Amino acid sequence: QQAQQAQQAQQAQQAQQAQQSQQAQQSQQAQQYQAQLQQQQAMLQARQQQMQQYQAQQQQLQVQQKAQYEAKLAEQRLEHQRKVQAQQEAHAKRAEEMKQKQEEMKQKQVENLAAVGMRNAFNKMNVVIPENFDSLKEQLLQKMAAELEKCGSQKAAVQADYEKAIEVGQEKVKFVLEMRKKNEEKMKEAELKREEARQNAKKLLVELAALVETAETAATKFGASVKTLCEKTDLNSESAVNKAVAKVEAESEIASEKAQAAMSFIATNGGPIKVVGTIKKKDEDEDTPNFLTLQRQASTAKNSIDDNNSKIKAARVRFLAKAAANDVVKKHKAIFTKYDKNKDNVLDRKEIVALGKGEHGGFTVNEATLDMIFKVMVGDKAKGVKFEEFMRLQTAVGIARERTKDLERRAVREERENELADARKTLQGNIEEVMLAIKGASSAANEVGNQIRTLPQKAKDMKSADMIKKAEELEEATKSAEEKLQAAVEEVEKFGGDDVDKDLQNWVKVEKTKLVAQKKNVDNIITRAKTAILSFKAQASKQDQAEVQALFTTAMARLRAFMASEKLTPAELFKKVAGGAETFDKDKFAAFLVKAPKVESEKEGEDIAEEEFVRAFSTLDEEKSGSVSDETFVASLRRLMKVIKDVALTDTLSLTDAKSVRRLEVGEAVEVLEGPVKEGELSRVRAKALKDDLEGWVSVASTAGINFLEEGGGVFKVVKETIMTECFEIDGGSKVGSNVKESTRKLKPGELLEVRTWGKKQEGTGLTRMKCKAYADGMIGWVTTLGNTGIKFCELV
Repeated sequence: QQAQQAQQAQQAQQAQQAQQSQQAQQSQQAQQYQAQLQQQQAMLQARQQQMQQYQAQQQQLQVQQKAQYEAKLAEQRLEHQRKVQAQQEAHAKRAEEMKQKQEEMKQKQVENLAAVGMRNAFNKMNVVIPENFDSLKEQLLQKMAAELEKCGSQKAAVQADYEKAIEVGQEKVKFVLEMRKKNEEKMKEAELKREEARQNAKKLLVELAALVETAETAATKFGASVKTLCEKTDLNSESAVNKAVAKVEAESEIASEKAQAAMSFIATNGGPIKVVGTIKKKDEDEDTPNFLTLQRQASTAKNSIDDNNSKIKAARVRFLAKAAANDVVKKHKAIFTKYDKNKDNVLDRKEIVALGKGEHGGFTVNEATLDMIFKVMVGDKAKGVKFEEFMRLQTAVGIARERTKDLERRAVREERENELADARKTLQGNIEEVMLAIKGASSAANEVGNQIRTLPQKAKDMKSADMIKKAEELEEATKSAEEKLQAAVEEVEKFGGDDVDKDLQNWVKVEKTKLVAQKKNVDNIITRAKTAILSFKAQASKQDQAEVQALFTTAMARLRAFMASEKLTPAELFKKVAGGAETFDKDKFAAFLVKAPKVESEKEGEDIAEEEFVRAFSTLDEEKSGSVSDETFVASLRRLMKVIKDVALTDTLSLTDAKSVRRLEVGEAVEVLEGPVKEGELSRVRAKALKDDLEGWVSVASTAGINFLEEGGGVFKVVKETIMTECFEIDGGSKVGSNVKESTRKLKPGELLEVRTWGKKQEGTGLTRMKCKAYADGMIGWVTTLGNTGIKFCELV
């Protein structure tokens, strides 16, 4: 209890001490607060004094400004009054000048009107003629006396125009008189020429009349001869017909020559006769022939001759036909007489049989035919066929002969048709076999087509590898169908050869056409299938590229994430992937990525297999050597940004105490080494200027949203034709990079290049060269970006 009491006493003492200490502290704080309050009151009083002083100064300043304003306003008013007075004086002066100008213009108008009126009168001299020159001259003289004074300042000019007009009128009168004299001379000369032409036409008309008369006489004589020829009835032989016709044709030639002479004369001399010859003078002889009448008579004579020539031809044909008929009758009479052995002027049965054998190719007339002939052509009391029925007899025997031959030909034809039917049956079997083969190829092609039609829908859920495999299967099926079709086509080509009967050639040709048509249909199906497969393969290839690109993007994201988490540089990350080697292959690349942590862009629950990352390796292996060097790896991971607005590169992240390393200019490119990092409201990155390798911090954008940097900076465009080489040195002496394709090619303006090694100056030549990859064909090599004289070959996009 004593110890407890002692402890309680001690605690009470401590509490009392703590309370006293707290009271002392509170007292001290109150004193400090009081001091601060007094200090603030003092400061407030000082500020109030300052405010009062400021207000006094402001009032004084306002008084001064008011005085200055009023003085300036008074000065402006005075200046305004002076300007108004000057304007009024100027206005009065302009009004006076205007009035004077108006009076001058009015006077000028009066002068112009008078001068124009005078000159209009002068213009009449341009169309003056000798008959009215004197009167017109007198009128102008009177007008001059009345109006000249009104012309004022133009009086001298009007006087000169008057004198010139009189002179022009005189020249005009002189010219008209000369022209009239020349026209009279021309008219006399033309009248002489017309008279000469009229006499010549009269002479030509007389000559034409004589020619027309001769032609009409010859045509009349020829017409009479033709009429006589057509009326003859005694021309029973071809020689007599030809002789009579030749005589008339001789007259036709003479008449035609006469008519042609008249027509030729008209064609040659018709022009001058028509123009002049038909115009008669009053004292001309009325008996002068008329050209149109003569022309009509000549044409009529020629037409008459042509008509008669046509009649000659028709008559000749008619006479020859009659002569030929007479010859036929004589011939038949001779045959009739030949076989009329008993000379009784009829042919009996025995003689008709002899006629058949002798005149119809050894044909023996049977009894049935003889009975029919005698029944139709011979009466009950007659002994045989008379000459008048001989033609019918010949026809009847001929018909009987042909009927017998038809029966023989039918038997031969039926035998031939049986042979062709057997041959066709054999060929039909071969054709059906080929048709089955074509149908088999068609079925296979249709099956491929059916599968192809479902591809677009299935492709949505297929991987590129499955698509390629499916395309290969379809290609194989299409190839099989094509081989079947080709075998069928070879069989088709065999049809229609020399071994096929010529009578079956057309039938085989038709069947072959059908087979070819079927083959074309299958060809079209196969062609469409091939096209669809090629399109599907292209789609698979495109999808494969997209998948590989997506895998590569994921791979690069994993690598960058790992590099950021471990705070590694691209070169340090390369060493980890390569395991200390100078390069790494696809297996090392895929093995490292499988172990690397996933990134946010990857789908949750979806794992990427190692063989998928092997596919992504092909994008990184730009030189297709099977391995990737540190240069390519670092270039792929490097993040570049382009300067789009001048901005400072500073030595520290914070801008408070930062010093400027240098100013980045528009068009430069920087490599991001770290960041972006937030510094207040700014987003900043640590970067290296690729122009001079200086490092520092730079702002991506301002607080007002103005961008200084943007993604990019690794693509150049060719602006002047240059070449890409495999070595850094132009002469190839220094080989930088051993895996570059051994080729050199021209780069044309407009081509795009992706940077691999930034530009550096070549000693000796002064050229700036960089290593890059051409977008067009993927070729990698060294390109000159800047010449030693400052010429740009490539520029940053």
